[in-house]
Amino acid sequence: MDAILLFSHGSILCGAERNLIELAAAMRERGDAPIVEVGFLNYSEPLFRESVERCINQGATRIIVAPWFLIAGKFVVDDLPATIAEAKAAHPDVEFTVAGVIGFHQLIADAVLSASGSGKDPEEWRSNPQAYSWCRESPRCPLYRTEGCRAPQEATA
Repeated sequence: MDAILLFSHGSILCGAERNLIELAAAMRERGDAPIVEVGFLNYSEPLFRESVERCINQGATRIIVAPWFLIAGKFVVDDLPATIAEAKAAHPDVEFTVAGVIGFHQLIADAVLSASGSGKDPEEWRSNPQAYSWCRESPRCPLYRTEGCRAPQEATA
């Protein structure tokens, strides 16, 4: 059974993984593949190796790794092959293939134009509580427990 594993670098800012997780959910809902998961190289969760396990536990025999990058930079050219080699060593009976990076497509240009029409001042999107709904307490986040921390904080008495 095929699985699509959306691969990205990850971020130390909590909540940064939201976009990709929502994309995977939309792809699952549309039925794009029997299994659609997200895996990050660093910082964000779930990590790539955890997502490989999720795919296999759902019955995947082939995992198509789809890099969530516009270009094939260091993370795709250097880090991804090493990450996949580890997964292949742990699961020699599972086939791994790598899709191309996103690259250029006219629909991307259309999406950029659409987003630019709804642009806001940075202060406006920084103060949007919906944008931070995915934040959680994370000591790795540079904003953790600072005045700018977006994660819900326990009330102190």
